[in-house]
Amino acid sequence: MRTIKENPSVRVGHGLNCARVIFAAALTLTVIFCNDGWAAAINSTELSQGWTFISASNVADSGEVVSKTGYKVSDWYPVTVPSTIMAGLVANGVFTNDSLFMGTNLKSVPDLSKQKWWYRGEFSAPENSGGQYWLRFKGVAYKAEIWLNGKLLDANAEGTMAIHEYNVTGLIKPGGTNVVALKITPPLDGGKNLSFWYVDWNPAPPDNNGGIWGKVFLDVSGPVKLHDPFVKTVLPLPKTDSADLTVYVDAENATTNPVDGILTATISKPGCPTIEVKQPVTLAANERREISFDPTTFAKLHVGNPVLWWPYQMGRPELYDLKVSFRAGESLSASQSIKFGIRQITQFQTPPMNGKKFFQGFEVNGKNFLVRGGAYCWDLFMRWDSQINETHMKYAKDMGLNAIRFEGILGNEDIYDIADREGIMLIPGFVCCSRWEQWAKWTTNDFAVACASLDSQMRNMRAHPSALVWLFGSDNTPLDTPEHPVLSTYKSIAQKLHWQNGAVNSAGQDGIKMDGPYVWEPPAYWYDDTQNGGAFGFCAEEGGETPPPIDSLKKFIPPTELWPMTFGKESSYSYHAGKGEFNSIKTFNAGLDGRYGASKNLNEYSDKSQLQNYEAARGQFESMAARAYNPETKTGAATGTIFWMMDNSWPTIHWNLYDYYMKPAGSYFGAKKANAPVQVMWDYNTKKISVFNSTLNNYSNMTVSAAVFNIPDLVQKYASQMTLNLPADLPTEAFMLPEISGLSTTYFVRLQLKDSSGNLVGDNLYWYSIQPDIFNFAKSDWYITPVTNYANLTGLNSLPENNNVTASATRTSRDGNDSVIITLTNMDKTNVAFFVRAEIIAGIDGGEILPINYSDNYISLWPGETTTITARYAAENLGGQPPFVRVKGYNVPEFLINSTGDLQKKVR
Repeated sequence: MRTIKENPSVRVGHGLNCARVIFAAALTLTVIFCNDGWAAAINSTELSQGWTFISASNVADSGEVVSKTGYKVSDWYPVTVPSTIMAGLVANGVFTNDSLFMGTNLKSVPDLSKQKWWYRGEFSAPENSGGQYWLRFKGVAYKAEIWLNGKLLDANAEGTMAIHEYNVTGLIKPGGTNVVALKITPPLDGGKNLSFWYVDWNPAPPDNNGGIWGKVFLDVSGPVKLHDPFVKTVLPLPKTDSADLTVYVDAENATTNPVDGILTATISKPGCPTIEVKQPVTLAANERREISFDPTTFAKLHVGNPVLWWPYQMGRPELYDLKVSFRAGESLSASQSIKFGIRQITQFQTPPMNGKKFFQGFEVNGKNFLVRGGAYCWDLFMRWDSQINETHMKYAKDMGLNAIRFEGILGNEDIYDIADREGIMLIPGFVCCSRWEQWAKWTTNDFAVACASLDSQMRNMRAHPSALVWLFGSDNTPLDTPEHPVLSTYKSIAQKLHWQNGAVNSAGQDGIKMDGPYVWEPPAYWYDDTQNGGAFGFCAEEGGETPPPIDSLKKFIPPTELWPMTFGKESSYSYHAGKGEFNSIKTFNAGLDGRYGASKNLNEYSDKSQLQNYEAARGQFESMAARAYNPETKTGAATGTIFWMMDNSWPTIHWNLYDYYMKPAGSYFGAKKANAPVQVMWDYNTKKISVFNSTLNNYSNMTVSAAVFNIPDLVQKYASQMTLNLPADLPTEAFMLPEISGLSTTYFVRLQLKDSSGNLVGDNLYWYSIQPDIFNFAKSDWYITPVTNYANLTGLNSLPENNNVTASATRTSRDGNDSVIITLTNMDKTNVAFFVRAEIIAGIDGGEILPINYSDNYISLWPGETTTITARYAAENLGGQPPFVRVKGYNVPEFLINSTGDLQKKVR
């Protein structure tokens, strides 16, 4: 722990063997420049295989014995690292996912955090004559005693999010088998360590995510190793026709003699001129120093006409390659490569509004960036799964989200890389309601661990063009007193690391709000509210209960508890809702019954709940778009919203845009509708119709049309249209719906947007009531704004059953992926087909193929109308079954067709 206090980065700690390591390096220095033994071995190898683990209660031997070759581990559990304790136990069949997540079964797992655990790994090390070996641990929770080949490497490697790196040259057996062993102490219960914590989202895992949750590497170098290369990019805004690039990298001489060498940085991209800059570097014995290449000294780094990295809706997320290398004499000593993007984040403050001082706003490359994001949470057992990571980001992009927030669950670097490639921005920060925000109680050790964690995670994030803003605190601003100078130290770390993105003191203060709501509110709330979570400013988290469809509920709620839905201490529904105030979804259910009418069974509840999820998510995102600020004057209302949450770490009925099983349902498609690149929308409060153009293209001669229909007879009571031009990256008002006489209690508002050639660009269907939702804003708090009167949407229940919807489908397969084009037609001459969902299932009685991507869903068709939906999925997920299309709507009985369209089977 001494190294943490001396150097907040905790990057090098030799433990008790420091003298031996340095001595061994000194002995080999005399031959370094005479051969290329170590130059040929330069690499970084992930140590993922050859690991076993077991409870330390079952091991009587010391680390000195456990970490030697030949030690018997036949009764230990084999594991692939990274792996938390629970992930390893599940992988070994001690527990199973389906069983653990069913009902309240997770409660029966013993507390695994009250004991220590041994992880033991065997690996071979390449020959590296005269060179250096390094062990790098990117995530150990919460602390560990680390041994290598019978020697203690670190007696107390502490900090879940602190990277621990060691020069192990004198301890490694080149060309032979090596053993590393970690005796791990898991994090304490209740968020009492500076570790991961779930607050009230779900139960804590039985191991508190203890174990080796991050990747482990063996790095091989010559006398000098390079660390953490990074390119800072500056544009001459508002112009973007050039860029100044500054390259930073840490160089470390691991020997006891000075080393002279040449440091080279090479920047390349296909189709662009390659840039190479060099400089001589002398490092003193055991010196680690940051080296930079700046455009003042190296003119090549002033780049003309750069290819910019953009968020995906604004352009292409173009990436460059950086390679840095160090040559000592004639031999390569170290080399590292990263990808980076040329872009610039601008952070600003809006003028005061709505009784608030100001709100934070952001621009990318000088252009308005309205944050429309979701909060990401890792799997409960922090399992690394590249396909799942890809799906999360694919789903985010498909929903039109442009940002992902991490609250404390940092370190899934696969997500960072995918975000760079896909053009989705990231908002990292630490968690609330735990040791992370108990600054006044911090010990000197806590302070050191926190600083080490920030340094490590900022280093991991800073090179990614997807990074938008770092939140130093969650609910509150970090303390900054002489006794606890947390905030100022955090900021100094960011400055030292040349953090080039936004930085905010707190997600709940400093121009960002966390004023709720955290339970369901009707869509009109987002337009009506002017003091809490409504469509103004930037909100770091807001959203409500989002129960998944019946197919998912059946996977984690026992059959005897499925219906009626009950809540209480022993209720599975409560256990899968959350903790504290969030152990039920009574607010959601009261709204569902009050607006749509009480449900007679779970099928009816499922249909209605997805309808309510759809309109709630759509309202939250659309209201922000409709009231987005003007990027030139910085006036107006909304600068961003984060939907709490995007996904779930385990099956839940509270907070998500898609459920744990990756099933896209009501919230997903409501968000997708709202966040379309160019979309027409309706303000529930003012009745204004507007269009939001989130792209950087101007569109002219666009036609907006609106029609209002009675329910259930579809008599048209109003129609209007107008032609308008749509400037880039702005909302544009069209016209306002007038007071309309003769409306039914529940009615439809249908909007369409067409281009100058008559092609449909955007469409939206709303269902509302002459009896509106009414709120008691006087009793609003961080949790809820009470609804005193619900809109009457029961008219939807009077829609006649429509048995005249037909479907056909064609399937094509390529490279292991299937694409199914589904054509839906409403053959009825007078009746709407409302809220129709088409889904691909595996086999005639199977469940939906997941994950899956649909071009659209929950379609409503007027009499005689036809539409198509394209579905894409991995063919292997069919499990050898033929695909079928299952179709069902709010007033359309369920039926099936096969993928060639020659089967129709009425189900109910």
